[in-house]
Amino acid sequence: MEEKIKFYEFCDIIEKLRAPDGCPWDREQTHKSLTKCLLEEAYEASDAIDEGDPMKIADELGDVLLQVVMHAQIGKEEGTFTIDDVTDAVSRKMIQRHPHVFGDVRVKDSDEVLSNWEEIKKAQRGQKTVYEAMQSVTKSLPALTKTTKIIGKAVKGNLYSVEDMEYAEKDEIGRKLFEICALAYKNGIDPEEELGAFTKKFIKNFKNIQENT
Repeated sequence: MEEKIKFYEFCDIIEKLRAPDGCPWDREQTHKSLTKCLLEEAYEASDAIDEGDPMKIADELGDVLLQVVMHAQIGKEEGTFTIDDVTDAVSRKMIQRHPHVFGDVRVKDSDEVLSNWEEIKKAQRGQKTVYEAMQSVTKSLPALTKTTKIIGKAVKGNLYSVEDMEYAEKDEIGRKLFEICALAYKNGIDPEEELGAFTKKFIKNFKNIQENT
């Protein structure tokens, strides 16, 4: 059986691709130019997971890893960071945000784990208000995902309520979202842009309310 290529051997392959005598395309890439590739590979990995084919999942995760190592190699060449900085940062983050595993904190269930995770993350980022937590939500997320996360932070901060909203089954929510997309299409409107713009207004209004209370 052919011996499998190890992680650092893979890093050496990427370094060779970026070398002066390597691949012209790979040498031209920057953090910015690879952003779209990183997102596309993540979505392809998600599709593979949905399909449930283990080897396809492994293959697509390899493409995601390629993006990580490529960015690390660019960082190494620029003298800004290396793959060791990447693994060090995420390892420390995992240890710090799992005090119930690496410390003496006790938790009763996964909900409490997530609650602790959010509080630790807020403390590490110096976030003191719900507005600051909203601002920390990844800006490049799809609008629907981003808006849902922002609403979650407002609800958890007891500054927005969804209790009085009508209950709906999953398929009904899906149907309503589909109808909204169809309505947007009919009117020549990009629903992604409109939701993003409205969410920005929500955050701005939320900030004004907090500052005046």
